[in-house]
Amino acid sequence: MKTIFLRFLPFWIFLVFFKFAGALHYSLISPLGNGLLPLWVVGLLMGGGSIVQLLLDVPAGRILDKYGYLKFLKLTTFVFLFAGAALLFGLTTVSYLTSVVIATFGWVFFGPGVNAYILSYAPKEHAGKFISLRDVYGSLGVVLASASLPLVLLLPVRLIGAVLIALFAVSYIALSFAPPDAGSIREEKLPTQHYYIRRHRMRTAFRAMKKLNPASTMLLLSGFAASIFYGVIWFVVPLVIATQGNSELLGIGLGMFDFAVVMLGFFLGGLADRANKRTLVFFGLLIFSIAGMLLGFNFGWLFLLFGFLATSGDEMAGISLWSWLHALDKEHDRDGLIAGIVNLFDDLGWAIGPIVAGALYAAIGPTWAIVLGALPIFATWLSYQFIVRMHATNIPHDGPVPRKPHRARYRK
Repeated sequence: MKTIFLRFLPFWIFLVFFKFAGALHYSLISPLGNGLLPLWVVGLLMGGGSIVQLLLDVPAGRILDKYGYLKFLKLTTFVFLFAGAALLFGLTTVSYLTSVVIATFGWVFFGPGVNAYILSYAPKEHAGKFISLRDVYGSLGVVLASASLPLVLLLPVRLIGAVLIALFAVSYIALSFAPPDAGSIREEKLPTQHYYIRRHRMRTAFRAMKKLNPASTMLLLSGFAASIFYGVIWFVVPLVIATQGNSELLGIGLGMFDFAVVMLGFFLGGLADRANKRTLVFFGLLIFSIAGMLLGFNFGWLFLLFGFLATSGDEMAGISLWSWLHALDKEHDRDGLIAGIVNLFDDLGWAIGPIVAGALYAAIGPTWAIVLGALPIFATWLSYQFIVRMHATNIPHDGPVPRKPHRARYRK
């Protein structure tokens, strides 16, 4: 495993710098658009980007299968260079829209390409470790982007464009030294990308989900609500950093969502092994919803605490629900399909969150925009009480916790 890790070191470096640059660019969309366009239009641009990605996921998957994963990852990185280059002309409506549109199409091949490339090489016994490395290095890039955002916002727009170009250039160079494609995995089940639903009708997919209630329904609802919340956060907080004080703290706070997963992932997995999963879901969703709403009232040190608690509750509920689902699924012949449907609902939440945030921020301000963004999580917690009673026979069983698809706290 150590030899394989060192062989892929250029690819891990690529991931860090690409997510550093990509997360930074995504974080800049709302503050750069503020004053240039109405905020509701900026929200539509951010949410519309997720919808475009959702619609193009199927053809993107087919193109990757046919023409190669590494080739299109290089193309994606090269395309993002132009997203940074557009800002070299200064901040105008044309340069801003050009940068956002280019980045939107650039993201289409990134997630599917990374997953397919990794799994095309990973031995089955190490596939989980490879995916974990993907999450760790991707999260590291997001943390670096979050921490540097307050400083970057102080720079002239042309210099911001130069910074983005430099970061994407480093990622492109690193990717050039990565091992070539090992072959197509078009028949494999990728557990984190919904474009592999393309070989199944939606009716078949939801029939498979129905057999695994209540865990399956709760996964859909919790993932949808969580993605709306994180979409609101990544729209509102960069705007607050650009216009209010405590910018350094809030930059660190944005990185706290990924940091909490790194710190508590193994502990929560072990807890889900031993404790009552039904109880963990109950308290996980409750903590997530309350801490999420309190985030809006605290843009100082408490933002770090409540951000950590919110993600901890999210992860506690998520791990327990995936373990519950694993216990109910006796055949395991639709694992990729089920994970894909859950991922589809996550992406829908990422489309809705920024659109809602754009409308709410201008109307009621950042505090209440975040509070209302957390309300779907609270509604999910309330729904949990009724859904569990409707399916009382499908109680969770004790057992090992399977590796669950990574829930993005940042747009993929």
